[in-house]
Amino acid sequence: MRRLRDTERGATAVVVALSMLALMGMGALSIDLGGAYSDHQQLQNGADAAALAIAESCAYGECQDTADAFVKANKLDGNADGAVVGEIGESSVTVQASATRQNWFGDIIGVPTTDLSAQATASWGWPSGGATMPLAFSWCAFYSATGGWDDEGQPLDDTESAIHMIEHSCTPPAHNEVAGGFGWLQGINCLADVTAGEWVQSDPGNDGSTSCKDFDWTTLQNKTVLVPIFDETTGTGSNAMYKIEGLAAFTITGYCFNPSAKWNVDKCPADKQVKGHFSNYVDLSGAYQIDDSATHFGVPVVKLTA
Repeated sequence: MRRLRDTERGATAVVVALSMLALMGMGALSIDLGGAYSDHQQLQNGADAAALAIAESCAYGECQDTADAFVKANKLDGNADGAVVGEIGESSVTVQASATRQNWFGDIIGVPTTDLSAQATASWGWPSGGATMPLAFSWCAFYSATGGWDDEGQPLDDTESAIHMIEHSCTPPAHNEVAGGFGWLQGINCLADVTAGEWVQSDPGNDGSTSCKDFDWTTLQNKTVLVPIFDETTGTGSNAMYKIEGLAAFTITGYCFNPSAKWNVDKCPADKQVKGHFSNYVDLSGAYQIDDSATHFGVPVVKLTA
């Protein structure tokens, strides 16, 4: 009986030893896999940042290949390489980030290193649609406020202008004054979904879009927002519609929409208006549709597409 117990004790020791080796191996593998996952995320962040940075420079008219710099900057140890895949296209760029990870325990099982890579594609172009502030500006008002900006590449200056809710300076039909319309659009939560080339329904009212009833206007103070530019109108009042030509960026420095929505404007609410300046602005939110053929109002859009 004692000999049998000794035999069982010896067999148990072997099983425990083998189990410990297996557990240690799994633990080592988990540590290496966790490290590899972290490194891959850093590479992906670097590829994303590099693709967006190059696309942004291209949107401004001068493509700069900063792939390697951004990939290295996003790797904690800096040991990574970044490169543009192929050539920078007319409206998109793809960046690949790569690195070789030295495994901590993998060498025990014959895997001393792991090759890692990540890839990202960013595109740029002109915004043709998306959710905007539900207040449409006429092309005529834009042209007047920018001193005749003609889409030839010159920057928009920061001269402050006032866009009045009742605009008398432009020739019909391209002006803000649609009888009973005041440029306001139908929307949800003070946002209107617009698309270039399509018509948007007016939300008539002298106090602003009904979708902005509970909106906190202070959130727009000194902020740059995208606004729709229209070039045609039809109808009046609740039947009025605006044909959207494109989107422009407007930095808000004052507004008078109604007695409870006013800031930095004299004679409010007698003179309802929004003050500010149209500006060159690159949107990186990824919230807008891109169309290379859309009308250019100085607002390139850059976003990750893969």
